[in-house]
Amino acid sequence: MRVSTLQTEKREISRWSEPLVADDVYHAYEACFGGKTDFSEFLGRQHCRMWRSLLEGEAQHARLARRELVRFAGNAGLGEDLLNAIDMKIFNNLLEIILRRGFGSRDSARVDGMTLVHAASTLGEIRKAA
Repeated sequence: MRVSTLQTEKREISRWSEPLVADDVYHAYEACFGGKTDFSEFLGRQHCRMWRSLLEGEAQHARLARRELVRFAGNAGLGEDLLNAIDMKIFNNLLEIILRRGFGSRDSARVDGMTLVHAASTLGEIRKAA
């Protein structure tokens, strides 16, 4: 598999997973704030931005997005445990979908799975460095 093909595959998982990630993220923040608020929307966008960067292999962008997310969530009285729980839910949901559906072909499922593992590893490194 060529590098450009791999990058295209990473963008593909980012594309199909975006609404799923957004559902998990916005639902979690709306639960924290008792419904849809400006702050739940703001945190939701930031959290989705981080996941998009993770899935597209943009570690530096993900690191910056996570740092801002932690800071803004802290200002709202939300701790990193909540952020980590949201991330775990996203990871588990995406993994379940990859395992169940395969999204097209075995090769595609393998690339999606490896991309998800790499995203989780990068997120772990970001958390550890914080």
